Amino acid sequence: MKTISFSSSKICKLLFCSLVILFSSCSSEDSKDGNESENPDTVSDALHLAFKTPDWEEYINCEQLDLFPQSINESTSYVSASSASTRETFFFSYPSDSSKIVKAEILSKHKIMEFGSNDEPFQFSQKLPLDRNSIDDTTKRLVSSEGLSTNEYNQLVEVKYLKSEKDYAVFRVKCKYEMTTYLVNSPETTKKVTGTFAFKIRTSKD
Repeated sequence: MKTISFSSSKICKLLFCSLVILFSSCSSEDSKDGNESENPDTVSDALHLAFKTPDWEEYINCEQLDLFPQSINESTSYVSASSASTRETFFFSYPSDSSKIVKAEILSKHKIMEFGSNDEPFQFSQKLPLDRNSIDDTTKRLVSSEGLSTNEYNQLVEVKYLKSEKDYAVFRVKCKYEMTTYLVNSPETTKKVTGTFAFKIRTSKD
């Protein structure tokens, strides 16, 4: 199976070429303290990404985020972006075909992946600063570890059809997740990260 390269050069190209929108749409004024987010057992309908670590938490408003799919393989696409205010970066994969996504099993749990290594639908991976004071320190980054267990999963909560465009069918996908992350410059240091997200995504109409 084809995987997304974890090389720094490709990550930089991806972020520059396909993810420019999020740098402007999820700015500091669009971030709210995680304490203002909804009950952790529910996922807001608002487009967002929320995370909580032992050291800090954020709710990032992504209502202006307009994501377009990138291909992993013939059946799977992904979206990815980075928040300018928090330096959080995510990868989320899903079925490329709209007929497949509408048949997705709601409440099913999928793998958390090593950052940038998504290769099947509904997997999630991310990278984020160790704490609020590390936002500008690139040596202090937590990255997701691959796993699927009681405490490591990305759970699909809802798939809702929104509209049709010329080339795409547009959906809102809501998920909640738990993951184990490790500190890049000190892999023995691990942290649990939990959160939710709701993204507007596009699939092919074929």
